[in-house]
Amino acid sequence: MLVFQAAKVAGLSPEMTASWIGSISIGVGITGIWLSYRYREPIITAWSTPGVAFLVSALAVTPYAEAIGAYMISALGFVVLGLSGMFERFVRMIPPGIASGLLAGILLQFGISAFGGAQIDPVLVVVLFAAYVVLRRFTSRYAIIGILAIGLVYLISTEKADFSTIQLAVASPIFVVPEFSLHALLGVALPLFIITLTGQYMPGMLVLRNDGFKTSANPILTITGLGSFLAAPFGSHAF
Repeated sequence: MLVFQAAKVAGLSPEMTASWIGSISIGVGITGIWLSYRYREPIITAWSTPGVAFLVSALAVTPYAEAIGAYMISALGFVVLGLSGMFERFVRMIPPGIASGLLAGILLQFGISAFGGAQIDPVLVVVLFAAYVVLRRFTSRYAIIGILAIGLVYLISTEKADFSTIQLAVASPIFVVPEFSLHALLGVALPLFIITLTGQYMPGMLVLRNDGFKTSANPILTITGLGSFLAAPFGSHAF
C-alpha cells in the first residue's frame, strides 16, 4: 500500500507504478537467491519499507527524474560502504543483549499488529492462530505457506474474497532518464540512505546474527547496493 501511496503522490501512471514494483521485485529476488546460494545461508533481501514510507512525503516535492537520480546515488553509497567494511565492524561491536533488545523493539509492533484484524474478522484470526500453532509444532518448514493456504480457503469458502475485479498483465519496464540536483541529494538520497541502513540493513543483520549465521555484512551491502543501482532507472528505490 505504501508503494501505491508514494506512486500516487509522485503522479505516476499505472504503467510506471508497475515498472517500479516489477523492477524492485526482480531485484530483490535475484540478489536474495544469489546471496543465499553463494553463502549457504537464508539471506532474504526485500525493499526498504521505512524507505517507502519516507518517499510518500519526499516524492511530493521532488521531480520523479531527480528522485531516480537520488536512488542511484543512495545505492552507490551502499556499494561504497560495503566495500569499505565499516558497517560489518560496527555490527560486530553491538553486544548480543543490546542486539536482542533492538530486535524486540522492532518486531514487537508486528506481533501486536497481527491481532489488529480481530476487530474485523475474529474468526479468521482464531483460525490462522490455531493453524500456526499446529503447523509450527508438526511441520515448521511449511508453516507460513500452510497458513496462507488456509487463510485463502477460509476467505473463498466464506465469500469474503472477491477476485472478479483483478486483471493480470505482464509489467513492462519503463526506463527513466535520471537527473541530479542538490535538492534531491540532500532531500532524498541522504535520508533514504540513512533510513534504509538503520531500518532495513541493521535489523536484518541482527536477525542473522541472533540465529547463528555469520555472513559478513560487506557482500550483502555491496550486492544489494549494486542491484539497487541497476534497477533504479526503472523506478526501484533501495533494497
